[in-house]
Amino acid sequence: MKELKNGFTVKSGYQNGLVGWVTSQHGQAYREKWNLGQFFECQVARELCDFMDTHQPLNSQIWSLQKNDQFFGSITLDGSKANQDGAQLRWFVLDEKARGFGLGRLLLNTAIRFAYDRSFPSIRLYTLAGLEPAATLYKSCGFQEEDRQISDRWGKGIEIAKFRLPLT
Repeated sequence: MKELKNGFTVKSGYQNGLVGWVTSQHGQAYREKWNLGQFFECQVARELCDFMDTHQPLNSQIWSLQKNDQFFGSITLDGSKANQDGAQLRWFVLDEKARGFGLGRLLLNTAIRFAYDRSFPSIRLYTLAGLEPAATLYKSCGFQEEDRQISDRWGKGIEIAKFRLPLT
């Protein structure tokens, strides 16, 4: 656990209620701007549950940002295929009340440091094109956009951007 001066803490590993919170935050955020509904939210829940059931904490981790026992952010790094295609950054979400204080950057840097400490060759992520604040943060941390494609992965054709951060 890492405590910050403004009362927020970053905790690693499973925390009671975290899976539901991350799923809910994604469902709400992506419904508003991209009209993604049940299919998307259920897919987030399934994939996050699968990750929680199978991840190995030595090469994969989930972190939460908390204050007064409430969640305000989360980020996950899946290192299960790190040597084949880079570790995958997933389910990065920050509550609106926590934005603008550098807390998103703190979570992202926590995941990057975890990957670097394990000598992973790179980190990759997929995000919806049009999430400009997120893209700006990724680029400021050294991620480079590799590709854009229209994907039906989340139930309808949406433009997906792939970013990668080389670590070696």
